[in-house]
Amino acid sequence: MSGSFVFLPSRAVAHMMRRWNYQEGSGLGAQGQGIVVPIQAVVRVRRRPKAGLGYREKPYDNGLHVPPEPPVEEECREWENIARAMRLETECCETILALLHDMRLQGDDSVETTDALKAVAESKKGLHGKRMLGTWKARLPSSAARYIIEQVITPRMVVDVREWKPSWDPDCHDWLRPFIPLIGHLPESLYGTVESKIRNGDYEVVSPWKEYLSPVQWDTFSKRHILPMLTWLVREMKITPPKQTDPSFRMVMLWAPLLRAQDVVSILEAEQFFDKWEGALRHWLQAAKPSLGEATAWCTGWKTLFTPELLADETVLAHLDAGLDMVDPAIDIGD
Repeated sequence: MSGSFVFLPSRAVAHMMRRWNYQEGSGLGAQGQGIVVPIQAVVRVRRRPKAGLGYREKPYDNGLHVPPEPPVEEECREWENIARAMRLETECCETILALLHDMRLQGDDSVETTDALKAVAESKKGLHGKRMLGTWKARLPSSAARYIIEQVITPRMVVDVREWKPSWDPDCHDWLRPFIPLIGHLPESLYGTVESKIRNGDYEVVSPWKEYLSPVQWDTFSKRHILPMLTWLVREMKITPPKQTDPSFRMVMLWAPLLRAQDVVSILEAEQFFDKWEGALRHWLQAAKPSLGEATAWCTGWKTLFTPELLADETVLAHLDAGLDMVDPAIDIGD
C-alpha cells in the first residue's frame, strides 16, 4: 500500500464525535491536545528487521564513557595560568624577604645579606599595579639573585628535601614551589634525592615535577620511570569488546600529557596495541554480530579516550579510522 494512511470513521462514530463537539482536523481531548497525525510504523532494516512499533535500540555501557569537561576558552585558560604564575611570583618575593629578615634577626650582618635584603625590598615595589610576568626577577640585581639562590635557598632545600614526604606534600608547597619563580627548576645537586623519593609515586606525586624539573632532568626521569611503566601497561592490556573492563588504557592516557606524543605513539606501536585493538574488534564483529550502533559506539568511545595531542598524530588517527571502516562491511555481511 503506497501513500499515507487515512483513517475514515464510520457514520455512527462520526455522528457521536460531532455530538461531543469534535472538529475534524483537531486532536482529541478536552482541550484538543491529542495528536493529529497517527504514529507512523517504521521498518528497521538493520539487525532487527522484525522489531515492532516503538522499538528503540537501548544504549549500553561499553566501559568507554568519558564525562565531558566543562568548556573553557583557550584565552581564559591562558589568563588563569598567568594569574597563577603572578601569585606565585609574589609569594616567592615575600618568602625570600621573610628568610632574609630571619637571617638578620639571627645575627647575620654580612654585606651580602644586607644588600640582598635591600634588593628584594626594592624589587617588591614592582609587584604592585600592572606588571608583566617575570618583571620582578628582572628587577633583582644578578649578584643578589645569585647570593639568594646559592647561600639562602639551596642550603635550606638540602635540609628540607631529606625530611620531605611526597605523599604528604606532593606539590612541594613547603620547600620548593615558592622559589620556582627565582630558581626556575630544582637545583641539580638535589635531583638524585628527589628522584629516589618520587620514582615509585603515583600520578599525583609525579605530575607536579613536570614543572619543577629542568627539561633535561624531566627527560631523564621519564625515560627511567614513566615510559617503562606505560610500556608494561600497554603490553599487559586486555581489550574486551563489547565492554572494556581493563582500566590500563585510561591510566596510560592520564600520564600521556606529561610526555612527548611521539614517545607514547612509539610505545603503542612497539607493543602492537593497534594490532590487538583491531583484532579484538574484528573477532567481536564476526562472533557476536553487534548492531551498527553498538559497534560504532565502541570505536568512537575509544577515540574519546585519546588525548588531543595523540589524535593529532596521523598514525593514531589512521588506525582508529581503520577500525570504523571495518564496521560497515562486517554489519552488511551479518545482515
